[in-house]
Amino acid sequence: MAVWLLAALAHADGVPERYAQRYRTVSDPHGLIEDVRKQLDTHSETLPPTQERELLWLMGNAAINSNDDAALAEATLRLDSLAAARDDTVASAAAGFLRSRHDIENGDGDGLSEALRAAAKMQDVRDPVVAAWAKYALCDSYTLVEDARNGLPLCQQVQMNYRELGDTWGLAEAENDEGANLATLNRAAEAAKAYERSRAHFRSVGADQLVVMVGDNLARMYLELGRAHEALALSQASLAQEQATGRVSDALLSRANIARAYEAMGRRADALEQMKTTIADAQAAGKEGLLPDLLQTRSGMAEKAGNNALALADAREVIRLLADRRSPALRSTESALEARYVTREKELRIRDLEHQNRLKDLALKAAQAEAERQDEARRRQTLSSMIAKLVAGGLILIAALLFLLLRAQRRHAAELSEQALRDPLTGVGNRRAFLQRASALVRMHGDPRQPPHVLMLIDFDHFKRINDSVGHPQGDRVLAVVVDHLRETVGKFGHLARIGGEEFAVLCPHFGAEAGIRLAEVLRAGVAALPLPAEVQVEHVTVSIGLALLDGVRCSDLDGWMRAADAALYAAKSYGRDRVVASALVS
Repeated sequence: MAVWLLAALAHADGVPERYAQRYRTVSDPHGLIEDVRKQLDTHSETLPPTQERELLWLMGNAAINSNDDAALAEATLRLDSLAAARDDTVASAAAGFLRSRHDIENGDGDGLSEALRAAAKMQDVRDPVVAAWAKYALCDSYTLVEDARNGLPLCQQVQMNYRELGDTWGLAEAENDEGANLATLNRAAEAAKAYERSRAHFRSVGADQLVVMVGDNLARMYLELGRAHEALALSQASLAQEQATGRVSDALLSRANIARAYEAMGRRADALEQMKTTIADAQAAGKEGLLPDLLQTRSGMAEKAGNNALALADAREVIRLLADRRSPALRSTESALEARYVTREKELRIRDLEHQNRLKDLALKAAQAEAERQDEARRRQTLSSMIAKLVAGGLILIAALLFLLLRAQRRHAAELSEQALRDPLTGVGNRRAFLQRASALVRMHGDPRQPPHVLMLIDFDHFKRINDSVGHPQGDRVLAVVVDHLRETVGKFGHLARIGGEEFAVLCPHFGAEAGIRLAEVLRAGVAALPLPAEVQVEHVTVSIGLALLDGVRCSDLDGWMRAADAALYAAKSYGRDRVVASALVS
């Protein structure tokens, strides 16, 4: 039955049967949706849960590609029902990944959080196919939100998984996402090579429409490399295919690339007109997630054309859209989920090492027992004493080597455990270390005779501008210099930790409100006056600080303490940045 159902859907010409269904989500999304509906309606009673889950995943992807919200809602609801009825964690994660991709493309800021929650459900899965699928889905979400620092290493890891599985299609998709992440990092030549590898793999399995689709991504890199005419031809071919198959989001991106090619060829009026209709169609289709990139592109074109009013209006709209989508509270949620995901990955690695250590320990004991048995045999068999000595010596040597290997493995596991509490870029504690220390302070709070604990949340002001202007490597250097200053200033008064991106926290046990506000002002003023190395090309940087007390009455638990400090930080940002704001609970 299951094989017949798969075959009923797999009628993509020239594509191997194992990839035919995935191909139809792009080449014939509407047809695939109807076929899946028929199969589910006809065989709902006898369909195996695994097969039903695969069909619904295909249907959801086809629905997103064709902008069919009704079909997407049907697919996710059925996946949720399957997850509840069968306790199917994979079905629950599949529904989460589908909602994540839809939300990101439509401008809902919670889309990445949805993907991180879905990926966390899959971290204990042992099936290599399911594990690779889940990591690719998270890699794709990072790519869609242009978080290249997290997306690029994950996409490269997924490529290795798919090579081991012999999945050419999955490899090609991961290479396409690698290209997008490299493009975000302004590494155009490397991105073009990744896109070309992706096209070659899609071509090898007969997926001609995917070759054309990735060609549109390659076109944008050709523009960066001065090959405008080649870029225009690739984007026009991709647009014709996307409009024929009803892929709304891909078509909008191709039209924007055509406009960029027009501008590179000196056809500025055509470029602005193309962007005008593209933006209007994106708004009409509800593709809010694409608008910041489209508006930023038109803003740059308008500025070059001398239309400063349009350039300024588009730039302001981009700022508004990004601010609505990336509030401090949402960034905090994403950082927490991301830290939890990364920590769990390290814990799984540690668990594997500990399992290997136990196996080696057993092997060591077995070798020692065998050595003792051989030694006893030697004493009983005087005629073969020389042979027994050689064998026993060899076994003792093996035992010693195993012992050294076991000790090295244990040392490696201990190092990983320590790394799990340290931020690799700045060397200060990470979010996990912060939460452990803050939870301990909450538990030990209770003596009213001592000053209350102080929590400061510190966020860099306009740090994205630094990354955008001088690049992420120089941005990281600025971050490291400032953090060294913060760590030295905080000193013995408290503990500094990085809890996400450019957000840091300081915990000062039994410090009190007056001392806390004084220290916060010293930190803020010190950062504002801090000289930065000339080679980073940044004159100065400022921070905003929110402060809250654990007073045991109005703020008595970790969640309330964090919310009070976050609200104070948000107020500091709202009042103009480069300032300290204490929570209302301090007064």
